[in-house]
Amino acid sequence: MNNLTWEVLESRCYTPYSGKTDICFIRGDSETLYPGIRVENVSFPLSIDAVQSAVFSCLSEGDSPRTLILPVPRNARKGDSGATRETKKTHEADSGRKLKKAAVMPDPCHNQLVRYWCDVYELKCIASEQPVLENGGQVFMTSEAVTDIDRLKELTERCIIPYSLFPVTALLRTDNGIFSGVNIETTDWQKGLCAERVAIAKAKASGAGAFREIHVYAPLSDYVSPCGACRQVLMEHMENGVMYLHHSDTECSRLSVSDLLPYQFKAGNLGHHP
Repeated sequence: MNNLTWEVLESRCYTPYSGKTDICFIRGDSETLYPGIRVENVSFPLSIDAVQSAVFSCLSEGDSPRTLILPVPRNARKGDSGATRETKKTHEADSGRKLKKAAVMPDPCHNQLVRYWCDVYELKCIASEQPVLENGGQVFMTSEAVTDIDRLKELTERCIIPYSLFPVTALLRTDNGIFSGVNIETTDWQKGLCAERVAIAKAKASGAGAFREIHVYAPLSDYVSPCGACRQVLMEHMENGVMYLHHSDTECSRLSVSDLLPYQFKAGNLGHHP
């Protein structure tokens, strides 16, 4: 499998509405690198930003996020500073000006949203010319050998639910393997994600294409049912897929994703392309 570079990761962003790419890596305590990309939704507030995607992927794998790695801004990369030939010569001749140029290198922690995640998880933030992750597409994939219900039950131990105390887990089957998800809560409830959306973010960052089916398990619920936000996101990425709702070790409902959200809001409802 090809190495996962900034360019490859950027190509995996799902940004049909803004056209703006957003990518990063999170290095966990285990030294594993977790890729993150922007995943937009036609219901704009449901979009997942790159840092959120990478941090929650790390947490869902039982790891702890430690370092945020962002690409060096294009206007600060080698050979692409935008300076004229004469200016470059002057910098080469004047070490004092070299130091001055280095001092104004853009802060990698460059916006309010990035700073939010860095503050919440106490992340060190660095910029890198080109981190390379070997076999990056496989970093999140779950073994095919386990049965769905057994794996779903195991994953409940990774749920981060200090407020709801309500564990939910998911397994997403794609054309590129199986991806797991758990629900993760933060102090700002609006920035938490359900298990289904964590699994989707991991699959997209790993380069998976067709999403075929998703299994969801919530052991404290008499009847499992996805929330409205997850239904909207599922409709965008796997309208023709199938959802299995595991209500217990033996009871399971099979639903078509297309039936989850009648009269759903679609891209065509926008009336224009942003």
